Amino acid sequence: MTTKEFLQGQRILESGQKIDTLYLIMRGVVSAAYPEGSYSLHSGDVVGLCEIDTNEAYMDYKAESKLSVIAYPLKDGRLLDLFDSHNDAVKYFISSLFRQINAVMGQYKLLKIESASLYDYVRSCYEDYVRLCEHFQTSPGNPADYENLERMTLEEDIPMWIGGYYSTLEQMLAVWDSNKTDNEFVCGFLTRASQDVHNMILLCNQIQEYKHDICRILLNENGLDLSELLVSLYSKAIKKEGTEGDKTMLLRRIINDVMMQLETQGFGETKLFQVRKADIEHRLETMEKQAIQPVDGGQAEDSLQKILSESINQILEYAACGKELRDSFKQHVEEYKKVINKNGTEEGIRSLRQMITKEFYQIYIAAFHNSLTDSHLSTIMRMFFNFGYVDEELAGMENACCMYRIAENLPTLPEKGIYSYYEWLMAIYRGKKEPSRNEFDLDYSEYLHEQKRLGKISQEEENALLQNQVSKVMYELENVFPIVNKITFGRVSTFCPVFSEHNALKDLESTLVSGEHVLQTLENIRKKDFSAYYRETLFTKPEKGINKEFIHVEVLPDIILTPNIGTRGVMWQEIEGKRRNTPARMLSSIFQMEDFNLIMIRLTGEFRWEMCKRIQGARWNDISERSLTSEYFDYMQFYRKNQELSSETKDKIKTEMGRAKNSFKEMFIMDYLIWILYESNGAPRLNKVARGILFHNCAFAAPIREKLKVNPLYRDLIDKYNVHMGQKRHRMDNLCQKLTAQGKDVPEEIKKEKQFLYM
Repeated sequence: MTTKEFLQGQRILESGQKIDTLYLIMRGVVSAAYPEGSYSLHSGDVVGLCEIDTNEAYMDYKAESKLSVIAYPLKDGRLLDLFDSHNDAVKYFISSLFRQINAVMGQYKLLKIESASLYDYVRSCYEDYVRLCEHFQTSPGNPADYENLERMTLEEDIPMWIGGYYSTLEQMLAVWDSNKTDNEFVCGFLTRASQDVHNMILLCNQIQEYKHDICRILLNENGLDLSELLVSLYSKAIKKEGTEGDKTMLLRRIINDVMMQLETQGFGETKLFQVRKADIEHRLETMEKQAIQPVDGGQAEDSLQKILSESINQILEYAACGKELRDSFKQHVEEYKKVINKNGTEEGIRSLRQMITKEFYQIYIAAFHNSLTDSHLSTIMRMFFNFGYVDEELAGMENACCMYRIAENLPTLPEKGIYSYYEWLMAIYRGKKEPSRNEFDLDYSEYLHEQKRLGKISQEEENALLQNQVSKVMYELENVFPIVNKITFGRVSTFCPVFSEHNALKDLESTLVSGEHVLQTLENIRKKDFSAYYRETLFTKPEKGINKEFIHVEVLPDIILTPNIGTRGVMWQEIEGKRRNTPARMLSSIFQMEDFNLIMIRLTGEFRWEMCKRIQGARWNDISERSLTSEYFDYMQFYRKNQELSSETKDKIKTEMGRAKNSFKEMFIMDYLIWILYESNGAPRLNKVARGILFHNCAFAAPIREKLKVNPLYRDLIDKYNVHMGQKRHRMDNLCQKLTAQGKDVPEEIKKEKQFLYM
């Protein structure tokens, strides 16, 4: 036992630090902080007492004033030895733990009350929004994740009796004589109580995450939130009743209230909130100024509106489908335009969406057939094929004009593997690409073989269809297009393939996925995960003295943009057919409401997983053959027994597994997102085991490794990587020297492999 002093602001214990000393405060104040809250320790309190069940700090302790403490050594967590030597300290330890229990329990109860209140607020706010949509006769949108919003339920909550239990126990021990009781009781009580504190702090973490998820419904980085919906409705409200209308002013108050609610929940200091709030306020002011001084669209805009007038008739005339289908589709679109809540789940609206969907694809196929012999496709038909556009009123004239301008010069890059969906279909028709696999994972040739096996076609018909380009396109249109169009839209329960204004939560030009944007996004990912799209392949060139050499070849994916306004991307297939050196196929909505960068990082992670499974085959999860999937599968399957992981980390993994719906693949993708977004910038977020697996299989590029090597968390991983790659480089250098000594030119493929090994 020694006396020790700390200066104001000095750290006493840090999260993750092993506890070998407990500190009894004699004079001064200490803050105990954990991610979800904090409390103060004063004279008579013990620093580190709540962590005696783990022997590792999970809170940060900092001196808030000049501090004087008594240090009690704690060897190997043996609390009994400490009390046998310092029995006079027992009463301080017990009373301090009661105070700390009460402090944490108070914060835990407050967080539960706040979470329930926040849930009620979001529900009420959305209901107000829906009622206002009805008033202004517009279809309400759905904020991201609102459909999944539920009251908070804690899987393993603390017992209901625990508050009364500790309250009564505190009263009993207040008159207890510590000199007449065995210290084993004290050790048992303190250890058990510290476990309860730890559990409450973990629950506080879960509650805070729940609150954070709810706040993301109000405002998030992608703009698919209630704030954006309210601002969009405000724009329409001003046009209908001006800034002085009762409902318009009510809507303005709701928007202001949402901002205040977010500040109350602690989001006021975040960069996201400040940027979005400033943007929203600027847009609201602009709307209000324009309401006073409306902007004249000009003659060009009037002319364009005339061209777009009755677009549906032009599209149906081009498709030249039967009169019954034309009349039915027009009638259903007219009915759909009149529906206020187009996302409704009532049987009538659900059935209407299904009929429109069925007829839309019939018209799309008929129109595509006719386009094969049309060398001058009109702009409106390009809008139909590439955006799902059918009607200027349904799309909103402003959106229709915007799409017209985009369609005249579509910014895709088919020559670099970035296609609109119409361009993709034409690439299949021209024989540049093979059809995709269907939902049963059958490619075109396998599908035909299955049809022959079932007796639906003959051998001669199979052989003929294998060479028929129109049949290939029809296979893509009938078996793949309806599925990927719905998936990329994101909200499958309310999907309708025709372009509708109510789905456009953002300005179209800002959400358009261009070829240049795709290339830049892929380049940003490859600057971090340089080997993401490289495949190992066998290279032979006997005439150059190379009989068998494994090299790495980069094959970038084909990106196909589906004709809708959506929120998702999909990694449809990792290779084409059976050949491993063919591009993967990834799809995204052409108007992407979500952050396209995040979508591509996610799809890259999914591609890595699926490509590894493809290469490893049946042994993809066999740890005796080390690979990304086998290492990660082993880590997730046995994480509870992993001694490298703390109990807090294991609890966190369990929570994340719930979010991933117990999918190991989904867990990997979540970790891969963290790997690219945070770890690559030197901001550790992963645990030691996950970081090791990702570094071994998805190593960062050389410039990032160079920056990270000063960090102890990465130093050993980088050293091991350098040794491993050094052996490969040495072998490749020897091969090049051997070829040069024999007077032979080094093949270009080997030169590229050397460059790859130094990336």
